[in-house]
Amino acid sequence: MIDSTSLSELARIEKGLLLGGDASFDSVSIDTRTIDKGDLFVAIRGEAFDGHDYIDQAERAGCCGIVTEKKLNSSKPNLQLKDTTQALGVIAGINRLAFKGVVFGLTGSSGKTTTKNMLAAILNIQAPTCSTTGNFNNEIGVPLTLLKLEPQHQYAVVEMGARKVGDIGYLGKFVKPDIAILLNAGIAHIDVFGSYENIVSTKGEIYSALGDKGIAVLNADDPAAEQWSEQLKNHVVFSFSLNKPQISALGEKLNKLENRVWAENIECKANSSFYVLHFQDQTQKIRLPIPGIHNVANSLAAVAAALAAGISLVVAAQGLSSLQKTPGRLELIELKDDLSLIDDSYNANPDSMVAALNVLALCDGYKTAVLGEMAELGVMSEKLHFELAEYAATTCIDRFYLIGSHAEAMRRSIGKRAKSFETKKMLVDQLCAELVSGETILVKGSRSAAMNDVVEFMKGEVQ
Repeated sequence: MIDSTSLSELARIEKGLLLGGDASFDSVSIDTRTIDKGDLFVAIRGEAFDGHDYIDQAERAGCCGIVTEKKLNSSKPNLQLKDTTQALGVIAGINRLAFKGVVFGLTGSSGKTTTKNMLAAILNIQAPTCSTTGNFNNEIGVPLTLLKLEPQHQYAVVEMGARKVGDIGYLGKFVKPDIAILLNAGIAHIDVFGSYENIVSTKGEIYSALGDKGIAVLNADDPAAEQWSEQLKNHVVFSFSLNKPQISALGEKLNKLENRVWAENIECKANSSFYVLHFQDQTQKIRLPIPGIHNVANSLAAVAAALAAGISLVVAAQGLSSLQKTPGRLELIELKDDLSLIDDSYNANPDSMVAALNVLALCDGYKTAVLGEMAELGVMSEKLHFELAEYAATTCIDRFYLIGSHAEAMRRSIGKRAKSFETKKMLVDQLCAELVSGETILVKGSRSAAMNDVVEFMKGEVQ
C-alpha cells in the first residue's frame, strides 16, 4: 500500500463496529498461508472457503487486526461489518485514490488477460507498472491488485471481469480508471447474463466509471460500438480497428476518427503475426510473437491505450515484440522433434474456439484439433456447438477429437474427420496411437472441461 490506514477510518466509511481498540495498517491479507506480521486480516467468505475459519492462524501469525462479519473474542482489534468482501474493495479504493499514476481499467468478453499482458509489457519499458496477476479480475482479485500499488509505480493495469449485470460497475467504483478499455462483447457466460443485450450493457459499465477527464478506448469493429459511443460524447476516445477507418455515423460520434488506431498488411503465421500500425499520420511496423488475428486486435487495443497515456509508437512496438507467451493460451509446446502441441486449454467460448481453429489452420503439416465442451452457454449451448462444428468442417484441419455432451452431435456434423470419446483417457490413447510425423495438435475447451488434463496426458505419453 501507499499510505497507512486505520481501522477506525474504515469503520467510519463502512459504518462498522470496532472492538478492542484501533490499529493502523499498510498491508492486507486474506490468506493465512501468506500473511505477514503486521498485516490486517480480512476474513472473506467464498463459495468453497470461509476466512472466519482461519482467524486463529491469522492471530498467531501476528496480524495487527481483523475484519469480520461476526462478533468474536479476540486479543486483536476487530472490525465487524456486514460484508468483508466489500470492505476489501473499500480498502483497495483508498489505496487507489492515493495513487498518483495512471490507472487503466480493462474489460471484455475475451482477450482480457492477453491484452493486459500486452499493455503491461509496453508500459514497463516506460516506467514501473503494477498489473493484475493472472486473471484475478473479480470482486476479490481486483482489490488485491489495487492493494499492490506502491509509490514507485507510475502505471497500473487492472483487468476487470464480470459474471453478472452490475459487476463491472461495482469494480469500477474502486478502480476509477483514468483510461477505460473495452475489448468486445461476446456471448461468453450468456447463461448467467441472460441475454446478449445484458452483456453489452454490463461491459459498457466500465465507461461509466470514467471521471470527467477520463479517456475511453473503444473497439470500432464491435457490433456494440455505436451503442457504447453514446456514453462517450463528453470524453476523448481512442478507437481501434483491423480495418482502415471510414467516415460513418460512428465516426461522426468519435470526432471523425482522428484517434483511430488501425492495422494494414496483416500477416498471420502459425506462431507470430506482423502488420503495419497506423495512427494519425504515423506508421509503425509491429511484430507479435504470438499468433492469431484476434491477437492483432488485442494488440491494437493495447497500443491505443498506451497512446492515450502519451506513450510513443516506437515504445509500443518494442513492448509488443517482448511479449511473453501465457501458459494455456495458444502456448506452443514441442513434444518432440516432429510433434507440436498448442495448449489453449485455459478456457473457451465460441469466438475463442474459432480463433484457435484459425491459428491451427495456419500450421504446416498434419493438423489435429482436440476440443472439449464450451460451458455457460445456457439454452444456446446446443446451437452454438452445432455452429462450431459447421465452421470446423469448413477448415483445412485434418481431424477432430471431441469430448463432452455435444461431442457426438458435433462428430456427425463434421463427418469422417471427427471422432467422439466418452473419457479423456480413451481420447488420449486413441490420439497417441494415431500420431503422424510433423503433426500439430490443438487442445482447447472451457475451464470446467479441464482440457489441461489432456495436455498433461500428452506430455507424459510422448515426451
